[in-house]
Amino acid sequence: MEIEKNGYDDEINMIDYLRVIGKRKMLICYVIIVMVGLTVVASFVMTPMYEAKAVIAPAAKAGESSGASMLAAQLGISAPTSSNMSEIVNLLKSNILREKLIKRYDLLPVLLRGKNLANKSDSQKMWMGIRYLQDRLKINSNQKDNSIQITMFYRDPKISADVVTWTLVELTDHMSNEARRVAETNKKYLEAQIDKTADPFIKAKIYALIAQQIETSMMAEVKENFAFKVLDPAKVPDRPASPKRIQMAIIAFIISLFVGLFVAFGKEYWENNRCNVKR
Repeated sequence: MEIEKNGYDDEINMIDYLRVIGKRKMLICYVIIVMVGLTVVASFVMTPMYEAKAVIAPAAKAGESSGASMLAAQLGISAPTSSNMSEIVNLLKSNILREKLIKRYDLLPVLLRGKNLANKSDSQKMWMGIRYLQDRLKINSNQKDNSIQITMFYRDPKISADVVTWTLVELTDHMSNEARRVAETNKKYLEAQIDKTADPFIKAKIYALIAQQIETSMMAEVKENFAFKVLDPAKVPDRPASPKRIQMAIIAFIISLFVGLFVAFGKEYWENNRCNVKR
């Protein structure tokens, strides 16, 4: 009997809920119409943002023989190795690369357009530009596919694609210049070691390391596919990535429905309590 009674009470409660909803349906509709309408209007007022992206993959390089590698370690020099994904990702996220990108392509007027810069120093402006790129230039790596995706969000579709392309150019120049610098330093050091040893076997290994440094320097000079290869270059987007008006309207409808129900039941509860107090 207790089970039947509980089931009956639940049925009565559900009928009461439906009665309140039916009674306050216009209020609920007004809340939904207002909130969804405001959301739609806001979506049209918001500045459209365009998304341009490129996909790259670290370029593998031929490694040296184990004997030369051991000798290089003993001499304290870095020998050529395959491109490291984490190194490329860290460079793409580094302030050094962002600052070089801003200076080389004079991006501060573009990135800080519309901002009040009258009382800002050059250092403050640069930091504002770096932080803007930190928020808008996204770097995502995929270890499984051995790929890195560079994405730029900006109000101008062409500039968004240009920034991605310029970032890859700056990354190539930075990595190739650094590789040439290290290779030249290692080469000079190895040449100085030749006169310090009389062992012909060691000398042969040192000559092999010198040849590797020269090869690395030459490859870095060419630059093309030196540290990475571009799998999918950036293209100018033909449609904005945001705001997503349909998605915003659907979310607004769901939220406004719950808000409307809350307001309806709240008003019903308040009116019932007021009547009880008067009695």
